[in-house]
Amino acid sequence: MGNFRKRGKEAVLICVCIVVIAIMPATAPSMPTVSVEPSHLKVFQNETFTINITVNPAGYEIYAAQYDLYFNPDILNAISQSQGNFLSQDGVNTCPVRNEINNTIGKIEYGETRTGVENGVTTPGTLASITFKAIKCGRSELKLSNVILSDTNVTKTNVSSGNVIVEPIVFGAMFDTGRGEYPSIAGIHNGTITPKHDIIFNCIYTYPCEGTGGHTEHVIIYNDTGIIAEARWNGYIDDYHNVTFPHTFILLANHTYNYTIITGSYPQIHHTNILETDDGVLTCSEFIDVNGRRYTDWIPAIRLYYRISPTATGNRTENIKVRDA
Repeated sequence: MGNFRKRGKEAVLICVCIVVIAIMPATAPSMPTVSVEPSHLKVFQNETFTINITVNPAGYEIYAAQYDLYFNPDILNAISQSQGNFLSQDGVNTCPVRNEINNTIGKIEYGETRTGVENGVTTPGTLASITFKAIKCGRSELKLSNVILSDTNVTKTNVSSGNVIVEPIVFGAMFDTGRGEYPSIAGIHNGTITPKHDIIFNCIYTYPCEGTGGHTEHVIIYNDTGIIAEARWNGYIDDYHNVTFPHTFILLANHTYNYTIITGSYPQIHHTNILETDDGVLTCSEFIDVNGRRYTDWIPAIRLYYRISPTATGNRTENIKVRDA
């Protein structure tokens, strides 16, 4: 009788296990991923920018890699392609077997292999970096093709392509600090701006640190007569790195204005108290980070500019407000 009960319990346990296995979702083994990063970019005509081709091995030992990247040659011009450190991250020598750019058909080819060893690498990294110049307004896909990652065998690979939107600069009279750098933190920036030429603007763009939501939350430009221009962030919606002013403004050449810019997340930073650019000079009088620490050499990387449709609803025709110092 005891053996019968024991066998009955074992039978019930086996049945339960079978049911559990049957209802468990099937999961495919993870595969390595090759990606264009950043995957989505907005740049201005004549601007130069760089993308990375990154690899996440997902636990596989990657020994060699190759890809083709297609782009619209009417919109973009590829300037250079440079080797990353993905395959050489452990100090092993590598050999680029292909590095070609064809701006006529809009195709870039790259291939690289490790040499002198039989093992691969398992840590994610940048396989190569590509620098483009935006030569015409429009949209260009950055389409990865013929992607192969090799360990002892050819490994199946996930591919994540990208795209670039090139926007027009209606007026060349903008103020651009150019890209900044780390370290970065959110806070309140106070300083002055002195344009070398008249600045026409209705938008402010904040350069974000890669992979972050760096942005401007509130910006005020003013002088002794009062506030000249002010705008606030609308949250993480649409094109949130750009903040639109309610009107179009002009800052006059060789006049000095004050600014207060409150940033969120991690904007790129120029670590200096005076930044001289082709468009003028910015100074930092004080930066107070979110932890209350004070600095005098943090200037946010920004662009004041004019665009026809700064919002999804478009920009109405309006009188330009000119404010003198």
